[in-house]
Amino acid sequence: MKKVAVIGSGLAGSLICNRLSAHSNVILLEAGPEARVKYPNIGFKNKEFGSVRTLCYGAGGTTNLWHNGLIPLNIDDLQHPEFKEIVIDSKRFTDAAASDLYFDGKSYRAEFDALFSPTESGASDIGIFSDGFDYLLYPKKFKRLKVSKHVDSAYNVSDIDFVIENTKLKSIRYFRGAERHEIQCDHVILCAGALGTPYLAKKIISAIGKSVEHCGTGFIDHPMAFVGKVKVKKDFSDIFHRLSLEDRGDYAAHTAIRLKSACGNYTCCAFFRPALTMKNRLSIYKYKSMLGASKGLEVLKNAFSLKLFHPDILAEIYSHILGVNLRSRIYNILMIFEQKRGANSVSYDGKKIVVDWRITEDELAVYNSILIKLRDMLEKVSDELVMKIPITDDWLWSAAHHSGTLPLGPDPDGLIDSNLKLNALDNVYVCDGSVIQEHSYANTGLTIGQLALRLAEHIRTTF
Repeated sequence: MKKVAVIGSGLAGSLICNRLSAHSNVILLEAGPEARVKYPNIGFKNKEFGSVRTLCYGAGGTTNLWHNGLIPLNIDDLQHPEFKEIVIDSKRFTDAAASDLYFDGKSYRAEFDALFSPTESGASDIGIFSDGFDYLLYPKKFKRLKVSKHVDSAYNVSDIDFVIENTKLKSIRYFRGAERHEIQCDHVILCAGALGTPYLAKKIISAIGKSVEHCGTGFIDHPMAFVGKVKVKKDFSDIFHRLSLEDRGDYAAHTAIRLKSACGNYTCCAFFRPALTMKNRLSIYKYKSMLGASKGLEVLKNAFSLKLFHPDILAEIYSHILGVNLRSRIYNILMIFEQKRGANSVSYDGKKIVVDWRITEDELAVYNSILIKLRDMLEKVSDELVMKIPITDDWLWSAAHHSGTLPLGPDPDGLIDSNLKLNALDNVYVCDGSVIQEHSYANTGLTIGQLALRLAEHIRTTF
C-alpha cells in the first residue's frame, strides 16, 4: 500500500486522512494535542484579526472553532483562470463534502438549488437587490472532525524536517517530546492552514535550492463589519424575516445579498440579523462578534459584562446562538467584504507566526462604494436606515477565512499546479486555505472540503 503522510488535522487534513485510509497507509502529523486544543503564538505587523482566536492546533484543527456554515464559491465571481477550473472540477464533490461536514440525509446541491426557485425564495420578491442573492446553510448538528482509527496519528509533534532526494521527498523527521522519529513516505500532503503551510513549504522548497520568494505572500481574508441598522416597512417584514434566518428542518438558511462593485472585480455580500434598537455602536458590534465566536470557558468570561444585557445582544443570543428566528422589523446589517491577493503575507520568525495584514485605502474605497449602493437599495424598503458611511478600518475585522498564501500557477511565480502539487517536487501536495486564490464573500469550508476530496481521489486513482 502507498504510504501517505498528512501534516495538519484541520478540515482538509481530516477529510483526506479519512478518505485515503481505506486504500493507503496514512500517517497524520499534528502539532497540537489529541484531547484538547492549543492556540499558536501570532504576532501582527499591522492590523490584528480581532478580539477572538481564529485558529488553533489539535485534533480537528480549527473545526473546533468553526460554526460550519456551508456555501459554495460562485463560479461567476472567480477571475483567476486556473483556480476557476479547479473549483469547477471540484463541484462534483459538493454533496460528498457537505455530507462529511454534517449536512446529513439530504443532497446539499438539491437543497441549495431549491432555495433559488420562485416558490422558495423571498429575496427575489423584493425586487431591489439587482446583483442577486446567495445562501449560507448551517446544519443544526455538527462537531469537530475526527480522524479515522485506521489512521496512524501522531500528536504534539515538533521540529518537522524533510529528507529530499532529487525531486522527491523521501522521509519526514520530527520530534515527539524528546524522542526523534523518521517516517518514509510515498506522498506528502501539507494541510497546516494558510498560516502554517507556507512555513513547511518554504522548508521543502529551499532545501532543493529554489526560490521561496512567493511563499506566504498574497494572504487574504474576509474583512467583516456590522455597518448599521435598517427598520423595514411593514409590507416587507415577512420577507426580511425569511432573509434573516429560515428554518429548513435539519438546517437553517441565511440569505446573502450579493453586491458587485462598479468595476465588477469585487463581490461582497450583506446579511440581515434581527435587532431591537436602531443604535449603531461599534463597541456593541465588537462584543456581539466576540460572544458569537466564543466557545467553552470563553463564553462564560465574555458573559461577565454589562453589554450582555444590551437589547441587541439579547436579540443575538435569542435569534442566532439559540437558533430561533426573532420577529422584528429592525435588522443589523452584517457585511462580508472581498479581499484580493496583494501585499499581505505570513511568515515565521523562529518563535511565532508573523501576520502582515491590512485593509488598503483602495479596498476601503471599494467597500464604501458598495455600502452606498446597498444604502440606496434599502432606502426603498425602509422606514428608518442608519449606516456607517464612510466606513473606517476600525469597523473591520477578520471573518477567519484565512486564504491565499501559496500562489497557483507555473514557475517561477506559481508554487502549486492544478492538482495542488508543489511545482518544485513530484510527490508533495497542498490542501487547505493557502491554495484558495480568491473567495468573494464565501465561507471557505465547503470549498476546502471539495478540494480535499478531489485531491484524495487524484492520489488514490493516479498512483
